[in-house]
Parts: sequence; structure tokens; C-alpha cells
Amino acid sequence: MAFYIPLLQPHFKHIEIGDTLTSLWSGCGNIVQCQLDDEPCVIKAIKIPSYIHHLPVHAQSIECIGAINKDDEYALVFKDFTKHGFAQAGAQHVKAILKWLAHFHAFNLSKPAEGLWQQGNYWHLSTRPDEFNKLKDNLDKKSDIKNAAHKIDEQLQSCAYKTLIHGDAKLANFAANERDEILGYDFQYIGAGCGIIDVMYFMTSCLSDAQLHECADEYIAYYFDNLKAAITTYHPTAPASKIADDWLALWPAAWADFYRFLAGWSPEHQKINSYMQQQVNSWLASNI
Repeated sequence: MAFYIPLLQPHFKHIEIGDTLTSLWSGCGNIVQCQLDDEPCVIKAIKIPSYIHHLPVHAQSIECIGAINKDDEYALVFKDFTKHGFAQAGAQHVKAILKWLAHFHAFNLSKPAEGLWQQGNYWHLSTRPDEFNKLKDNLDKKSDIKNAAHKIDEQLQSCAYKTLIHGDAKLANFAANERDEILGYDFQYIGAGCGIIDVMYFMTSCLSDAQLHECADEYIAYYFDNLKAAITTYHPTAPASKIADDWLALWPAAWADFYRFLAGWSPEHQKINSYMQQQVNSWLASNI
């Protein structure tokens, strides 16, 4: 008997299971056709295998213990991480979080964004027409972010090696314990993308302009060292060095894309600093 039939039995008198339309990634279930009380339906049946519950050990999230839905109202119930030795992560946890991101990205390499955003994060171009329209045209094409916006977006989207990105990987969305173990949460914008987008956004959330100039290269190297090691662990045949090189090449593009959003949304935002502008100018000089 399929695992989901007992879930359906309290709600329907007649259950007839039809063809399986597709399987979900990593053995997490199936989408199947069925008849429920003579009504043609489609079921997305999800059961998380035990090995996914426990992997990757270096990219854990807060445990969800219940999901409640009534009409258009939803409630997700999570364990209180403060009762398990965790507290809000701080600036001292930058490398631990970069390691978390490296394992999260490596583990989810090439995973389809089934049921998730087809393009992860909240600032990508197709979701931000209002901010885009507020950008001013610049007669100097070499400094015109509005003119470059679609090319930047296309470059990020056409990355050959994609993963699932957190999409809102700011410092406030991580918890840590005394052993520097990290929990991630608030996966509202998770979806497909290249991992460097999360790394860029994370650094904007916890490093000042001066710290970015001083430390960004060291942190990038640390992330990619962990990424390549993690890819080798989770996907032994994947070209870890090629993936790392491709994502590193998109570092200026990731900054330029976020700058495009900020410049249209809040031109005086504190995150628009000299390091960001340096990366934007680097991308424009190489691509326009």
C-alpha cells in the first residue's frame, strides 16, 4: 500500500490511485493521478527519506514539527532553537556560516527546484519591475546599470552549474551554538541559482565597507575551499574545481545584480558602498 493512502482514507470514501506522473527529487515522493470520491485529482505525495533528514550534517536547518492549513491561513510550527543551545548568530560566526552555505550548495547541486522558486532570491530582475523602472538612464553606457540589467540577469541565469540557494542568507537568518554549529532558517526565497549569490548577500549583511575591502577575498577563498571539499563528498564525479571557477567568475555579476535592485529601491541605502561600486564597475568594464 502506498504510504499516502492512510493519509487520504479519513477524508475520502472512495480512493482509486492512477498513474504516477513524476517522481520528486531524491526519492521524496511522487505526483500521481487519482480518483477521490469520483473526482479526478492529482496528489503530490511527500515523504522525506531518513538520509535527507540527517544530511548534510554541516547544513542543518531548524526542525519543523508541524504544518497547519485552513483555507488561505497557514501556520508552521518549529522547535525553539534557544532551548537546544543555539542563539542568534553573530559576526564571530562568519566562517561557520560560509561553511554552512558551502555544504548547503554542494548537497543541493543540480537539484531541481521542484515546488520552489525557479529563480531563488527576492531581488532578481523579473520580480522587480517597479525598482527597474525607477532607475535613471545614463548616457554613459559604461556606467549605466539600467542598460546592463538584463545582461547581468541573463549571465546569472545561464550559469551551467546551479544549485538551490537560500535566497535570503543574511546573518539574521542563522543560529549558532558554542561549538560553531549552524542552523539556517527562513527559507522563503529558496530556489535555483548559483551559490555565489548567497555568499554575496550574506557578506552585505555582516561586513562593513572597510571589512569587505580587507576580508572579502579571504572569505571567498574559505567558502570555495569548503565548497570543493563538500562537492567531492556529495557528488564525487562532479567537476568541483570547474564549478568553483564558474561561480567565482560571477562574483561581480552578483554584486551588480543586487546593486541594480538597491539603486531602484533605495538609492541611499547603506549597502551601496565603495566595495559594491568597485564590483559593479568591474562587471561593467568587462561586459559593456
